[in-house]
Amino acid sequence: MKRCSHCGQWAEGKPKVCPSCGNEFDKSYKKEIEERRKADDIHIPLWRIKPEDPIWLKIAKRPIQLVQLLFYSIVAFFIYLSTAFAH
Repeated sequence: MKRCSHCGQWAEGKPKVCPSCGNEFDKSYKKEIEERRKADDIHIPLWRIKPEDPIWLKIAKRPIQLVQLLFYSIVAFFIYLSTAFAH
C-alpha cells in the first residue's frame, strides 16, 4: 500500500497516481532520477574516460577503472559478510 503525500489517502497495489486526488506517486524520486541522468551521475563513480582525452590518457585510465571496480567489489563483499553474520 502507498500513502499519498498530497491528500494522505492510502492506495492498494502499486498505482502510478492517487485514486482519490490524482497526485502522481514518486514524483520527487522520478525527478531526482531524471536530474541524475541529465548529469550522467547514475553509474558507479569511476574515473571517466572522455572522448576528448588523448589516447595515452585513455589507455592509462582503463587500469585505474579496473582497480576502482575491484575496490568496490571488495568493499561490497565485506558489507555482505558483516550483514550475513550479524544475525
